[in-house]
Amino acid sequence: MRMAVGAAAGEGAAQSPGPAAVSLGLSVAVVSSLVNGSTFVLQKKGIVRARGRGTSYLTDIVWWSGTIAMALGQIGNFLAYTAVPTVLVTPLGALGVPFGSILASYLLKEKLNILGKLGCLLSCAGSVVLIIHSPKSESVTTQAELEEKLTNPAVPTPLAHLNGI
Repeated sequence: MRMAVGAAAGEGAAQSPGPAAVSLGLSVAVVSSLVNGSTFVLQKKGIVRARGRGTSYLTDIVWWSGTIAMALGQIGNFLAYTAVPTVLVTPLGALGVPFGSILASYLLKEKLNILGKLGCLLSCAGSVVLIIHSPKSESVTTQAELEEKLTNPAVPTPLAHLNGI
């Protein structure tokens, strides 16, 4: 098992993603967050339409588009997690909340009061602050490093630039 993990990790050859990969991963994360934010609005719109017609929501195309959008958004989120560090992707998930709120105010004619608007603004600002101040994470490239991080998670690893001091 050790050989397979070491070979899969590339024996220390793992590198942080390049700028193009980070940009693509963040773009996918933002788009999937917006898609995820729209899913519940589309599903509710489909339920309301079906209720107005007196049929089941399972027969409504808008409800199905919301359900399919949810699956596609989660697939995009999964792809974003594979492209860039988790600490960058996770805060972007919060962007779905303001997008869903704004979309609901237009599609469902729901009123977004001042506290809702303030919450949307704070959600966006919080996401940006978390991404800007995200810590640089070190890649685990060997099984020994993984075992060390799992047994001693609070112990920082020696920093390479301090070794010469």
